[in-house]
Amino acid sequence: MASVGGERQSHTGLWNLDKGASNVDELQRQTQARSSADQAGRAIEEEFDVIVCGAGSAGSTVAGLLAADEDLRVLLLEAGPDDVDGRVCDPDRWPENLGSERDWGYLTAPGAQIDDRRLFYSMGKGLGGGSSINVGVWSRGHRSDWDELAAGCADPRWDYRSMLEVYRELETWRGRPDPERRGKAGPMHIQPAQPLDPFFAAMLAGAESAGLARYDSPNGELAERGSGCAVRDEIVEDGTRRSPYRAMVSPRLGQRNLTVLTQTMVTKVVFEGNRAVGVEAVSGGRLVRFRAAHEVVLSLGAVQTPKILMQSGIGPAGHLEQVGIAVRQNLRGVGANLDDHMLVGCVWEAKAAAQLPPPPRAQAVCFWGSDGGRAQSPKFVMYSGASAFMSPEAEARYGRPEAAFTFLLGMRLRSRGSVRLADADAASAPVIETGYLDEPDDLRDAIEAYRFAEEIAHSEAMSPYRGSRAIPGKGSDAELAAYLRTAANTFWHQCGTARVGIDTDADAVVDSELRVRGVEALRIADASVLPRVTSGNTMAPCVAIGSRAADLIRG
Repeated sequence: MASVGGERQSHTGLWNLDKGASNVDELQRQTQARSSADQAGRAIEEEFDVIVCGAGSAGSTVAGLLAADEDLRVLLLEAGPDDVDGRVCDPDRWPENLGSERDWGYLTAPGAQIDDRRLFYSMGKGLGGGSSINVGVWSRGHRSDWDELAAGCADPRWDYRSMLEVYRELETWRGRPDPERRGKAGPMHIQPAQPLDPFFAAMLAGAESAGLARYDSPNGELAERGSGCAVRDEIVEDGTRRSPYRAMVSPRLGQRNLTVLTQTMVTKVVFEGNRAVGVEAVSGGRLVRFRAAHEVVLSLGAVQTPKILMQSGIGPAGHLEQVGIAVRQNLRGVGANLDDHMLVGCVWEAKAAAQLPPPPRAQAVCFWGSDGGRAQSPKFVMYSGASAFMSPEAEARYGRPEAAFTFLLGMRLRSRGSVRLADADAASAPVIETGYLDEPDDLRDAIEAYRFAEEIAHSEAMSPYRGSRAIPGKGSDAELAAYLRTAANTFWHQCGTARVGIDTDADAVVDSELRVRGVEALRIADASVLPRVTSGNTMAPCVAIGSRAADLIRG
């Protein structure tokens, strides 16, 4: 279980799990990641062309695609362990990873508008990163997500049509044919969740009765509309998780030009003059350096990436001086603009003898909240699960039904948070402010979204599953607001802390080619560069960003 600031928490209690054993012999035979002290020692003495920091969704994509050129020497560094574990390969066991050695296990600062609660802030730590511990959802983002990003950095290579081609090259799609939007021969196996459980079919029927159109896939025509519902797409093949690491790095582990080191935590970027020439890291209990001839890529996620930048002297000058770090480049946007989907569990007691699916599974998704005119990115996203997903505080206040189902309501916020250093010690946990509900209109929108979720739950299609009790129950908006403050949590879609922008944008951290402003040979490729959270889950956008980064590096 992860420990941050002396406190220990776990999210596994949010789900009632049947933790069966899983056969991982196949993965054990495949795994060849070189993480021994001997391998690390040789890597210290060797110079690489590119060092990729972080083996999550984006970092694995960057490293795997670059290593396809066997003349290019690539080093992939990961702070966590390997991915050989039944909790990883079995996608239904994902909640068991929360609070484990594969989770950074951050705790946020108390949130003023969420009853001064500190949130358990899970992020992947290990080969595959978040894609090894998440629910396996492949959600590309809405058309306007990419068009707005392209406009913000004045580069059409980031617009929806351009990124659609990136996705088509990445995917092997196993659903209903859609040749204009889906790929046939990419490294990522993508399929609709199957077989569809009757519970999720009922959820989709309820969503249709509430006015949402039904689509074949959330990543087809629905991604170009303002709202709708569909069976989710996932990175699961024959019941096994196929993470970007497994898809793009693992098949190349036998190549001499690719080195993968686990249990190696990057602490800062090393510079000569204004040029990044390597990284400093802790490996095997000692401080070591790895050298890059061409460039360094940070793919550490929306918390660790800004943390490493600031530890390297890149960030808001006032903050760096306050914690005693010499300023190399004053970039006020580093660590700012932390965005996420705020998650609220909308819980209903299940009807006696209702046939519910396994708790962690979520096979259907709803999007809504556009203005109904020109297609805009939906404000709300909703999944469901057959258990009571509740914060510890909400459970203590309202009680936890023994049998329940939950609509997992995610909401884009107007408010933003931040990531800052606690001090100059690289071992110190960062200070994370979520900013949840700091903007008063966010609470109003959350109430509106909860009422819509109620409408779906009370549809005729859901009646075989819905019991008599709801949490917090049918009350006033004030009573619902009190519940929302108690229940608010992260949807684990953190992004935005090193966002892309044009040269005249003082808050931009990287340019349209993902290069960190004011220094040389340093790029960022992860969700940090997104100006705001995409309409759905962020794994697929991270893979697309990693693919674009690999192209830019090769170029």
